[in-house]
Amino acid sequence: MKSNAAALCAAIGVLGIAFGGSIDSARATHDEPGRGRAIRGSLVTSYKPCTSPNTMTEGGLPQPACAPPERSDPVCGFGALEGMVGMAKAKGVVHDGDIQLSVVASHLGLGCEGRKLCGSVTVRVTTHRCAEGPCTTADIELTNVSDTACCTVFNGNCKLKTTINTEVFDALRLGQRAGIELLGCGLRRKDGPTPPTGLTFACGMLAP
Repeated sequence: MKSNAAALCAAIGVLGIAFGGSIDSARATHDEPGRGRAIRGSLVTSYKPCTSPNTMTEGGLPQPACAPPERSDPVCGFGALEGMVGMAKAKGVVHDGDIQLSVVASHLGLGCEGRKLCGSVTVRVTTHRCAEGPCTTADIELTNVSDTACCTVFNGNCKLKTTINTEVFDALRLGQRAGIELLGCGLRRKDGPTPPTGLTFACGMLAP
């Protein structure tokens, strides 16, 4: 039940990670929960946003939509149209003053084979590490291409584990309070024909 709730929060982009150790509420510089060190969820195929709707969804509350759907990365996918049953999951954990991101994907489509996939997260951070005191950053997309932040798909499998604070952000410190709103996460293909500008796989859920 807890993992399903975490996946739901990740999908709608409202889950935050509270960074730092225990702190006296009288010394708090901005409002954050008492605990919130980890997030786990699944990855789904990333599709381009609908900017010019040409149809409507069915049901009691119709919504503008675009048909047909257009994948952000038409090369690398889960292989559902090839009879594959690919899947992927991601986990983010605050540990020793850093944010550890790990992603495991398996049985990916044939277009992914031999391609380099790199972890990516988009966050909004509220911290007291500004000269004026507490502050909220502009939305930041953290995509790293180091060896630990990427994997090369082999036999349909991809596995990576990296730290996103020390490698590409460096705005957090052990024991210092910060709230990290997760606005998006996933994997992006970085090589092969026409690498996508968006994500290849994004944090989300599959229904039913």
